[in-house]
Amino acid sequence: MKILSYPNKLWTIAALVAMAITLSFSSCLSSDDEIVTTEECAIVTFGVNSITSEVITKKYDSKGNAKDTVVNRMISSSDINFNIDQKNGVIYTVDSLPNWTDITKVVPTFTCYGNLFYQREDSLYYLLASGRDSVNFTKPVKMLCVSTSGVAIKEYIVKINKCSTNTDTLEWSPVKSNLSIKGGNKAFYMKGNVFAFAKNEEGGNIVSYANQANAEYWTSPVNIDIDCKSVLVFNNKFYGLGADRCIYSASAESIATWTKVSDKQVDRLLAADNYYIYALAGDSIIGSSDLMTWAVQGKADTEMLPETDICSFYRKSPTNYNLSSVVMGGISSNNDKNAVVWYKVSSSESNSNQDWGYIQITHDNDYSLPRLDNLSMTFYQDALYAIGTKNGKFQHLYRSSDFGVTWHTYNKLYLLPEKMKAEDGAASIIAVNNALWIIQENGTIWQGSIQ
Repeated sequence: MKILSYPNKLWTIAALVAMAITLSFSSCLSSDDEIVTTEECAIVTFGVNSITSEVITKKYDSKGNAKDTVVNRMISSSDINFNIDQKNGVIYTVDSLPNWTDITKVVPTFTCYGNLFYQREDSLYYLLASGRDSVNFTKPVKMLCVSTSGVAIKEYIVKINKCSTNTDTLEWSPVKSNLSIKGGNKAFYMKGNVFAFAKNEEGGNIVSYANQANAEYWTSPVNIDIDCKSVLVFNNKFYGLGADRCIYSASAESIATWTKVSDKQVDRLLAADNYYIYALAGDSIIGSSDLMTWAVQGKADTEMLPETDICSFYRKSPTNYNLSSVVMGGISSNNDKNAVVWYKVSSSESNSNQDWGYIQITHDNDYSLPRLDNLSMTFYQDALYAIGTKNGKFQHLYRSSDFGVTWHTYNKLYLLPEKMKAEDGAASIIAVNNALWIIQENGTIWQGSIQ
């Protein structure tokens, strides 16, 4: 077998071992210039940088006309987890990535004992630098870990699994869990766990959580003195309103401990993005980055703000690191036909930060989101999804690819679970990594993904 460390330089296995030793010299010198080597060779940790892919999707105008559009979809590195099978020398993704993921130029990040080489399409091996060199993972990749002493070599096969089809359809499977709640819930995904804020049989506010890998088992409910329907996430912490109308916060690790973080009394918590948390105070939408200093960030149409079933989401701009698009939706007593949806562009710079604006329902827009009981929304794969009931039945899975301006049902592609019934209780919808979860009052967790 021939080995290639850099272009135009061929190496034998013996030469590769020699080069591995040479590479170790520069990084393994002690203070008295003695060379330190070891016979250990193993990949200890393995991951990849975030993957951005160009995907052709359909965008719809206000009249429902479709047009193919190229968009960038990113899968965060934290959502791509690998398992290392040391016994069999196999490294693979725990969950299959969506079919649209471009894995032709993926940058691995790893720690290892020794030096790591990978085999390219020309069957030759190249030295691999963690976090710097890209690898084509469309086929399983052979990697060699060579000890710094040159005595030992360990071979690995590294695979990135993808869904095999690209039908862009949504398929569901049920999981029966021990979750015990009464009525609707407000769900969040944080740090590998799914949290459900709800009521118990006695009407008290509770929270329970389950690990993303085990939807069957939820922790025993924790009683909290926070309005469970007011909770939102800001800067990787939970925030909610106490009985005194002040804002309290808790971490995912200490969900039972809520601490007052602001003496500002507000009427309603509304939304949060990566810069601000927003609330209603009087007739104004106010925002704060530190929970101490508040500024008005909207005064128009505040009578149309959501009062119940409030959901909010934001997405960082793919072209401007300092901008984020934020959507807020819910139910208002001033609109008996439609749900209300609000939008803003958020920035830490005052000249780029915009006030909240109500998305008006015009006569030429036949694709607004209807008013639904127990409305729940989430953001998944560059689109908003909403569910709820009307006349005691789940209607459709509503989808918006234009930040809440228009909503479509796509009854041949995006369907609710066929056996999900309203008599089994209210439900929330939440994005969990590359999947959607619907969490129902009777403890059934519906899990689905778009392939």
